[in-house]
Amino acid sequence: MLSATPGDFDQFVSAVGLMMRTQPNYTKEELGAIEVPVAIVLGAHDEFIKREHADYLADAIPDAGLVILPGVTHFAPIQRPKQFNEAALAFIAKVSTGRTN
Repeated sequence: MLSATPGDFDQFVSAVGLMMRTQPNYTKEELGAIEVPVAIVLGAHDEFIKREHADYLADAIPDAGLVILPGVTHFAPIQRPKQFNEAALAFIAKVSTGRTN
């Protein structure tokens, strides 16, 4: 009811399903070439991103950090904005001081 395109819901579900079946599709070599600070942030109950995918990204990207947000799903910024923002601000603080992880 709140969607700007309610008639496109079936197409959206199909596209998300394809994405979930086929991604991530980056190689360790491609991810290993990333040279900027990265935080992988995942809701503990994420219904879209699998934990093993987040682990793969965090392992493959040099010095990437993995943050698991307890008690939230894929929609952590909406469900618990304070918790999500604290994680984002902690990452920004680390980056701004030159620290990693």
